[in-house]
Amino acid sequence: MLQTSAISPRCCFYMLIITMMVSVSSVCLATDTSPPLRVGISPFTPFVIFNGDKVEGYSVDLWEKVAKELDVDYRFIKSSGVSDKLKNLMEMRTDIAIGGISITEERERKIDFTHPYFHTGLGILVLKRSSLSLGKLIRSFLTRNRLTIIGSFLLIVFVAGNIIWLVERRQDSGKRSFSSRYLPGIFEGIYWAIVTASTVGYGDRVPRSWPGRLLAILLIISFLPFFAFFIAKLSSDITLHELQTTINSPKDLTDKRVGVVHGTTSYDFVLNLNTNSFSFEKIEKAYDWLLNDKLDAIVYDRPNLLYFVQTKGNEKFEVVGKVFAPQDYGMATAQGSELREKINRSILSIIEEGQMDEIRSKWFGSEP
Repeated sequence: MLQTSAISPRCCFYMLIITMMVSVSSVCLATDTSPPLRVGISPFTPFVIFNGDKVEGYSVDLWEKVAKELDVDYRFIKSSGVSDKLKNLMEMRTDIAIGGISITEERERKIDFTHPYFHTGLGILVLKRSSLSLGKLIRSFLTRNRLTIIGSFLLIVFVAGNIIWLVERRQDSGKRSFSSRYLPGIFEGIYWAIVTASTVGYGDRVPRSWPGRLLAILLIISFLPFFAFFIAKLSSDITLHELQTTINSPKDLTDKRVGVVHGTTSYDFVLNLNTNSFSFEKIEKAYDWLLNDKLDAIVYDRPNLLYFVQTKGNEKFEVVGKVFAPQDYGMATAQGSELREKINRSILSIIEEGQMDEIRSKWFGSEP
């Protein structure tokens, strides 16, 4: 008959210890496998560029160095724009946001920023004025005040044409310079008034009566200063259009058609100006409007505008004036995130080792 040997209490205790150690080790291994960081990005050339399935740019290069130094895995979460990107961060759908994000007091209330890694500001993009545009010259010249002057001049010429016709139409047919019929006579009278007012006086139409001659003297005396002003102003406008653009600084944007991207610092800046502003979701749409003469200027982050001119718009566009509304770019994290301090130390290390200069040189060549 078989006898079953009893398991000693000591053996049971050892087996229990071994089982607990295996379980704890399994839990630790599972805990060490952290999910990849969710990095929010949106198109913002040259800081974030979507090139098919590939993502590249100034901020992307910087983040890759930060991630390598922190030894973390990550995946990119694409957004349509900066507003959408920051919204995802605040709603915890991403862990960090990168890509030319301006550090502002209003944003700091809702999210945390790392140390700034790029110092810049806003700029103004316009069409090149290398050659005179007749349409723009006419639009610039015909202001409300000038239209009032021109309208008054035409009204006086019309009245003068009627008066000279009334005075001269009764002259003998052999001496008459103006037709006795109204329409051809008025046309001849207006023609005479214009050439007389400009002191040209071809001599083909001359008043024969003393009232007509007195009217000619009054026209010449009254309109000689007007013509001098008119011609001088026209010459001045042509010269200015040849030498420079009509927009060179924010103060020149008054009453101009200005394009901005919604949700950006340029949008907030232009709202405080007296302009006819147009808001776009994407900067590329604003470029098209400017090219098709639907805008007079675009206000946007200066590095972005400079990169666009250097790579795609050199022949048609130019960035004018100096940088204004200075601002800094930083990476953004949720408020109270432990990532912020780790990223700050990494950014400082990258700056001290000269790697930040290498990234800047790669994308801008020189200081933008």
